[in-house]
Amino acid sequence: MGVTTIYLNPIFEAQSNHRYDTADYLTIDPMLGTEEDFRRLAQDADELGISLILDGVFNHTGDDSIYFNRFGNYPGKGAWQSEDSPWHDAYCWNEDGTYSSWWGIENMPNLNEKSDRVRELLLGENGVVRTWLRAGARGWRLDVADELSDELIADIKTAVLEERPDGLLLGEVWEDASNKLAYGKLRKYLLGDELDSAMNYPLRDAILGFLVYGENAYQCAERIETLRENYPPEALACCLNLLGSHDKPRIASVLGGGPDESQLPEEERGRFRLDENSMGLAKGRFWLATLMQMTLPGVPSIYYGDEYALEGLSDPGNRRTLPTPDAVHDRDMLNMVRNTIMLRRALPFLVDGTLDAFAYNDDVLCYRRRGSDGQVASVLINHSLSDARSVRVPIEGDFALDLVSGTDLKRGADGCAEVRLWPLGSAVVYSSKEQRLQKPLKRGAGVIAHITSLPNAGRAGTLGAPARRFIDHLAATGLRYWQVLPVNPTDSFGSPYAGPSAFAGNPNLLEETSTELKHAFERFKAEGGFTSREFFEFARENESWLDPYCAFMAVKDAMDGTSRHSWPDELRRYHVDIFTDARFADRARYHAFVQFRFEREWTEMLDYAHEKGIEIVGDIPMYVSDDSADAWSEPEMFSLGKDGMPYEIAGVPPDRFSATGQVWGNPTYNWDHMRKDGYVWWLARLRRSFKLYDRVRLDHFLGFHNYFAIPAGGTGADGTWMPGPGIELFQRAFEEFGPLPLIAEDLGILTPGVRALLASCGFFGMDVLEFADYDIREQIWPHNEKVLYTSTHDTSTLVGFCQKSFCSNGDEQGARYLAGEIMRHALDSPATLVMMQLQDLLCLGDDARMNVPGVAEGNWSWQADEDLICDYERKIAGVLSETGRARA
Repeated sequence: MGVTTIYLNPIFEAQSNHRYDTADYLTIDPMLGTEEDFRRLAQDADELGISLILDGVFNHTGDDSIYFNRFGNYPGKGAWQSEDSPWHDAYCWNEDGTYSSWWGIENMPNLNEKSDRVRELLLGENGVVRTWLRAGARGWRLDVADELSDELIADIKTAVLEERPDGLLLGEVWEDASNKLAYGKLRKYLLGDELDSAMNYPLRDAILGFLVYGENAYQCAERIETLRENYPPEALACCLNLLGSHDKPRIASVLGGGPDESQLPEEERGRFRLDENSMGLAKGRFWLATLMQMTLPGVPSIYYGDEYALEGLSDPGNRRTLPTPDAVHDRDMLNMVRNTIMLRRALPFLVDGTLDAFAYNDDVLCYRRRGSDGQVASVLINHSLSDARSVRVPIEGDFALDLVSGTDLKRGADGCAEVRLWPLGSAVVYSSKEQRLQKPLKRGAGVIAHITSLPNAGRAGTLGAPARRFIDHLAATGLRYWQVLPVNPTDSFGSPYAGPSAFAGNPNLLEETSTELKHAFERFKAEGGFTSREFFEFARENESWLDPYCAFMAVKDAMDGTSRHSWPDELRRYHVDIFTDARFADRARYHAFVQFRFEREWTEMLDYAHEKGIEIVGDIPMYVSDDSADAWSEPEMFSLGKDGMPYEIAGVPPDRFSATGQVWGNPTYNWDHMRKDGYVWWLARLRRSFKLYDRVRLDHFLGFHNYFAIPAGGTGADGTWMPGPGIELFQRAFEEFGPLPLIAEDLGILTPGVRALLASCGFFGMDVLEFADYDIREQIWPHNEKVLYTSTHDTSTLVGFCQKSFCSNGDEQGARYLAGEIMRHALDSPATLVMMQLQDLLCLGDDARMNVPGVAEGNWSWQADEDLICDYERKIAGVLSETGRARA
């Protein structure tokens, strides 16, 4: 979920389960564990980038405590027992011997904050504030801050900062903390010496007032603007934006129209549950409330269990135990929370951008967040339960997209785009300048054909003459782009999306046969090739991946191709001594020679393509194989244990096609480690790709936003979604390389966060005709900033799709005609780039399909016929010319 902070309700020893009646500030409640347990929790959380914030109840203690000891349950004299008690002065006594207590609740006697004993307890060198910060806490939330003096809060702030310069001090203030009058005194909470910020109950009131309690959009906008105007920007940015809390009924019960509990008999309060319709209403409103919570300034806070639609009125109904995973049967609200969190992560200016709020009418609220780089997001909320509303939203950038629905928005003559909001509808209208992180894409058309698919007289296609001959065909047709599948070595099934290296070239793509390569290697050695300047420069430029790859392959050859996990202990990890080991040295040199030859042949092919006006589009898989040089040589970059075995692997969750999901087996990335070193490994991979290709398709782009992580040995049902690196990785790449020539494979479940990441990067995504949600026989409606694909290597060919979808009795001739018409419509569409499989250009059916996902064998073997390409060359050229797609 991307959570970075856990705020814990009181954890110290107490007599009640809510623990706001502290018995001993320096002891963890035994029901929760020990101090050692807390320290371990803090350490584990810190390793995950999560901070712990503790709840400090410093206005009062419990009467059954080590300090007051009203019932004699603790050793020594407590304040209640004797005026001689060292703690007597720590409380506020009346002349008649009674004591003051918090709001008259006798079991919560007020502390006397002027007492030296109290100040030492709270602020001393071994006092409460300092002790638990040293134990691993990162800050404090002050309970009932109104009951504490400005002087005490300032002293607590000093103690916090002395222990932790980045420590947080947050206050429980139910009203506007910037101008709060408490007991007739104007408080100084947010002037810099006291609180960093406060719990944002005023925002909660604004959200619920608008969604539940009948306030209109103008009133909500006024509340939001008041907070913006009153709070210092730094305080507003770290307000705790809450919807649910331990002091309020569960948010699901509130949003679903739950009752005024004061009107319910007490025995009915704990049993109250929403009916099905009311829960549906709660979910509709919860999306809107969570969207506002995550996109307004402040730090969103999720009260445990709200994401599972837990119900309950006030205490203790709002404190029931979090359900175990197998007891959770409704994840709708969890998905909403995840989607809004990931939207926030994808657009960092939702954290620190400017804010202005207004209303279009009584029903529609709008607020805009602006980034310093020109990005704008307008969040629109229609709170009406019955009426749809249409509004015109100003578009400040060069384009606009609704991140919620994925709808492209067109700016009219008035500079606005129309947005329609259904009842309880929402939109996040994103706009930006045209140039972001991407390299501009020239209009044109291209073909998808892997090198092995090229005609080659009975052998799989290769570089050299077969590739040059194919480039000649492309030049003759007027096509501008040639997209190939990954050119790295393949796995045993021939899949280019798996293999022993993410950097190396596939030796099988070389024009020479394996026997010819061996002879060439011997000649290269004999002629001193390894000491040549050309080889030296190649080896130096590619050293970071070339050496580990050659060592890995040399050992693998010696071990008869077995997995690295079965190798002897001394070979389980890469080390340079392998190159001087007689068992491996010569074979390592052979693999270096092969990569040198690959580099030369590839460069010759690339230069030839450029001479003919053809750009090469490459493809890099998202993940690397477990049995690879990458995982073997740099295990810290992946989710691998000390033994080199994966502890977390990639896959997809269960869906309607599979109750257990899919387990891919690739180790996931250790993104935390990669972030710390500035994404060096990924920058090296992109650098290598940008040298090989003119443009690069990023397979499984969704994984950069969030990825599905499965514990090793488990099924998809055991996995969970985890946040990826987001835009941070691509900003780092932009700093290194300038505008990025990337195309994003954004197929799959497109959430607002994925759309936001893609839009903020500016990369073109993919539209695949087979997945269109309209009738592609009528007209083609490409999305903005999308490459239009007639089919891909993972889908049916266009003819095969038409045959299955539109032709009765599998009419092959009719399917070919229809596919041709659809392809012509695609080329005639406004899409900047149209990519077609070679099979589609040759009007071939599914017997020419390249890959069937989920099927291991029988894939990656299709090969084109040279005569058929020649037959279609002139026809293809004609269509491209007629549709204005031919390369100039």
